[in-house]
Amino acid sequence: MNFCVIVKIAKRRISFWYQTEGNPYALLKIKESHEIPLYFYVKGNDFRFGTLARDHFYANDPDAYGNYFESIKDPSLHFTIYGNKKPVKQLFYFGVEHCLSYFINTVLYKSESIESFRPNFPLRLLFEADIENPEKTLIESLFREAGYLNLETLDYNKALLYVLHEKGVLNAAQFPLVLQGIDNNLYLQGYKTRYGYQNVLEKVENQGADPRVRILAALILEYITAQNTFLSINREQEIATLLPFCADLLKKQTSVIKGEATLGDGKSYWFRITERNLNEQLLYATNDAFVTIAITEQIAKASSTIEDTILLLRSPEINTSYFMDNLLKKYPHVRGITLTDHDDTMEYLFAQLAASGYSVSKAIPRAPVVPTVTAVHTAKPVLPPISTRVPPPLPPKNNKPAERHTPITIPKVPEPKNTPALPKQAVVLPPLPPKKQS
Repeated sequence: MNFCVIVKIAKRRISFWYQTEGNPYALLKIKESHEIPLYFYVKGNDFRFGTLARDHFYANDPDAYGNYFESIKDPSLHFTIYGNKKPVKQLFYFGVEHCLSYFINTVLYKSESIESFRPNFPLRLLFEADIENPEKTLIESLFREAGYLNLETLDYNKALLYVLHEKGVLNAAQFPLVLQGIDNNLYLQGYKTRYGYQNVLEKVENQGADPRVRILAALILEYITAQNTFLSINREQEIATLLPFCADLLKKQTSVIKGEATLGDGKSYWFRITERNLNEQLLYATNDAFVTIAITEQIAKASSTIEDTILLLRSPEINTSYFMDNLLKKYPHVRGITLTDHDDTMEYLFAQLAASGYSVSKAIPRAPVVPTVTAVHTAKPVLPPISTRVPPPLPPKNNKPAERHTPITIPKVPEPKNTPALPKQAVVLPPLPPKKQS
């Protein structure tokens, strides 16, 4: 077949890229979004995936499913579709195939059903660092058992290192260590050579973002909850959701940071934070040692040295000047991965796929079996709840800018009706009693 689709899979979201023969690769956008949250809704024959299913989940609908990679650990969980009872693990397969059907209809302009495409459909999987080996095996088996034979798992980091080597960013003597922040956890992956020795994947909890990014996310969340007291949220999950948004906010140098932030339920809320408040809270960020300890351990495992190691900051949450400057105090070689680097890497992957005719080929570097994560540096949340540090008071609730989004619209009380006045009538007093005669 003259096309190929790559699915990037993380624990909370997936995204799709595709290429048709002779054309550049592109993002597959569904309803103007290329990232799809992992929520599912099944009732009768009605199946929904992504944001529509998320709405049902946050409305406590019993037919909606979230936390997929936690749910699959319970083998007793099932769902029913088309009259058939199926294990909850198959929700992921139904969700992805729903998107592949969209691709067939809207990109290939084919009217055939997905069933006729399965055996030869060129499907490639890219797993993010937060997906563990048993979960990778599960996802692969779901598609192979469904009849997807032209299936392969790719290694994004190895493709990235190849591209950086070709650009002259890396040399053969260097030990590249890739750092990536996902949902406020930091993942470290070291490669002794481009396609050779690979270190154990290491995870540092609660350190997956520049400290300023984490602080800003916490400040925004506290502002929102103070102004919307009816909200019931998971603080850690919501902060993780806000991190990419906050990383973009900090690229703009402004004394007042304001706008609308979208929480995990998909709803947006207005906020206003001052840069002075952010800098004051930054004084409490003191757990940088967890990151440097993990980096130094990875260098030692690779029998390398600090001078021969280059740190590659892959995700925007850590690819900031503040985070980089802190690392440069101890490690001489630190480089952020740019959008151009990402584009070149995806272009390289699709070029390799096209060279193979979009069929499974040994010419494409296969993802190695990465050892299970054995080293996890658990750091307690860097910041205690902000309320315990008595931050500057929030602006009064009645002092809201006009552009603020109000979740609930209270209808106006109707104006009282003007009842016409009744005509005045003369009041007839009763006669006075007669005076007594003396």
